[in-house]
Amino acid sequence: MHTPKVRFALALLVPALLALSISEAAAQKQSAAAARAECFRQANEAAAAVNIASTAASAERNARGVSAYRDCARRMGIRP
Repeated sequence: MHTPKVRFALALLVPALLALSISEAAAQKQSAAAARAECFRQANEAAAAVNIASTAASAERNARGVSAYRDCARRMGIRP
């Protein structure tokens, strides 16, 4: 059916393509992790910027942190 040269070429090509796809997935995963870390940093900064000394300050900090994280995630193209 296939010549030995074709079989040999496929035997070399398939593992090479598999290794390439695995490395690409790892790179995307690392970039997503870096984007998430940056979004968490921005969310923490936004929450820390609230200097309200009242009982509602905790809710306000949480709301601003979540809002900042979601905005950042949307800009970075990751899922919040």
